[in-house]
Amino acid sequence: MQSALVRKDAVMLHDPMRTHSRATVVGICIAAIACVGFLVFGLLSPSPTAPDKTGIVIGKPSGAVYVKWQDPVKGDVLIPTFNLASARLLLLARSTSGGNQQQASNTDASGAGEAQQPEVVPDDKLVDIPRERLTGIQDGPQLLPGPDQRISANWAVCDAYQIDPSLKASANEDKIQTTVIGGVADLGPELAENESLLVKDTQDNRTYLVYRTPATANLPNASTVRALVDMTNSATRSALNLNTPNITRNITPGLLNAIPAVADLRAPNIPDSGQQVGQFTVGQVVQVERAGTGGIDYYVVLKGGVQQIKKTTADLIRFTRTAGGARIDSVSPDDLPQPVNPPAFDDKSFPAVVPEVLTPVNFPVACLGWGLVGSGQDADQQTKVHVGKALPIDRKNRDGSPAVVPISTAGTTGTRISSFYMPPGRAAVVRGSTNRDNFQTGPIYLISDRGVKYGVRDARTAAALGLNDQLPAPVSIVQLLPDGASLNTTDVLQTYDTVPVESGQFPSTAGGGSNTVTGQGGGG
Repeated sequence: MQSALVRKDAVMLHDPMRTHSRATVVGICIAAIACVGFLVFGLLSPSPTAPDKTGIVIGKPSGAVYVKWQDPVKGDVLIPTFNLASARLLLLARSTSGGNQQQASNTDASGAGEAQQPEVVPDDKLVDIPRERLTGIQDGPQLLPGPDQRISANWAVCDAYQIDPSLKASANEDKIQTTVIGGVADLGPELAENESLLVKDTQDNRTYLVYRTPATANLPNASTVRALVDMTNSATRSALNLNTPNITRNITPGLLNAIPAVADLRAPNIPDSGQQVGQFTVGQVVQVERAGTGGIDYYVVLKGGVQQIKKTTADLIRFTRTAGGARIDSVSPDDLPQPVNPPAFDDKSFPAVVPEVLTPVNFPVACLGWGLVGSGQDADQQTKVHVGKALPIDRKNRDGSPAVVPISTAGTTGTRISSFYMPPGRAAVVRGSTNRDNFQTGPIYLISDRGVKYGVRDARTAAALGLNDQLPAPVSIVQLLPDGASLNTTDVLQTYDTVPVESGQFPSTAGGGSNTVTGQGGGG
């Protein structure tokens, strides 16, 4: 019949509808398979709903954060909170308060120190669930970083002179911006062994020489240090080549205090200087030539023998008191008196040679970098000073300026830095450390990419927040950052009707400066 109608031929040599029939059958099969697939997917992956047990819920698309709690009187309730940190702390606080032991077991079957993961649920699935008062830490951190969101253990504090070539050097002294940098390993050229910085504390006007410690210093991993220099002593200035004008730079307390301090650079006190001891004079500097390319060893004659000293120490002694003549006498090793034991003074932290001072005009940026060397039980801290013409930040604004976050609040010590930089979208989980002995025991902080540090009460609280595996960070730099909220199980229990709005600053759209806006709100 189909052949007669389609081809006008009752004798069907070929089925003209075969292709259409096959297509129809295939389509029906595919549709059936798709229906079965959707059915299975619906059974295995149902639409998200509020969790049956206690947990953290984030509404979609509102982004509202709740703690789902099973109240013994009200039943299931949602506790609105400010952020994920508040939600996790609230769970920890309520599960360990003793008020509801059943909740404690449901919340934390494996110990109250585990981080609760939130569930994302459509907002329409959260209707008709009773709400309680807004609870938590309103200014808590926005990010609780996972392992792939954390920065490396590299920290730096930089002073940048804002040089105006049209002004005299004295007019540029106070135009300094201090920036704390986290998570940046490459800080530019390091201060060489024959280079130094002459810096003046802006608070007490004392002057320091910043230089690299020699390889034999008694600070094996603090490769850059600062030593106090008496600039009123002309002999000290001459010995260290510090009479050149415009080589001193002001330094902010933030950078100065981050640089490890060593003994003052001055000539050692030599008792009985000028007395004759055999063929030598007490206080006389002599030299002994080493075989081959061993160089020259310097010694100072003391009343009970000699002590080997550095070239810098020799210059300090000779410019302070010239005992033994204007020249340094060379003596044969067998004529050298016996070394004194113990040494009369310690010059191990002195520079091996008198370094050249870099001027602030040629090197307007100076950074103290802090990092870790070694690993595990062998881990230790290391400091280096880096110099350059610009902040060592690759990320720039459209105008070419560094993409830093301005800071307007002073840190723990009362010192206020100008700005902060950390790779955006990252954070740091650290223990404030002064040396390797407290790498694992120092106070715990979460540091945001806005330059705010949040104190964490203890390791158990850190674990509940998902902030395990802290890296050490230098207290001298961390304390420069403004304090955020303390993350603990006491403050998180605060409740609110409305959140008080405090005064803040915003850039003026009409011109330079800032305006202050004050709002009022009611607290609970």
